[in-house]
Amino acid sequence: MFQQAEFREIEVMPRRLMSDKKAKDLAAIMRDTEGVEEVLTQGPRYSGGGSLTGRFIIVVKAGFSPEEIIAKLRPVCDQTMPYGYDMRIGQFTKPKPTVKDYIRGLER
Repeated sequence: MFQQAEFREIEVMPRRLMSDKKAKDLAAIMRDTEGVEEVLTQGPRYSGGGSLTGRFIIVVKAGFSPEEIIAKLRPVCDQTMPYGYDMRIGQFTKPKPTVKDYIRGLER
């Protein structure tokens, strides 16, 4: 009856905001992990040019399961974020461009 959606994204949310340098270092390690296609970061930006990171979205390559990637990333996250973090699998980005994206010319 219902089809099970196959999610290809992992969300990692630190329990504290991370500095820009620490987040860039962690994102680089995540990108170098086999099976990771893309790493997106989100967080507040400041007028002075600084930013903090409060969320990572990891896009998993086709042919890899999110559970495999989580098993590879968990030790790195445990070491980098001793204050804790939450991980979950789901769809965290838009699956296809919206009409507004077409109008703005932001087609993917």
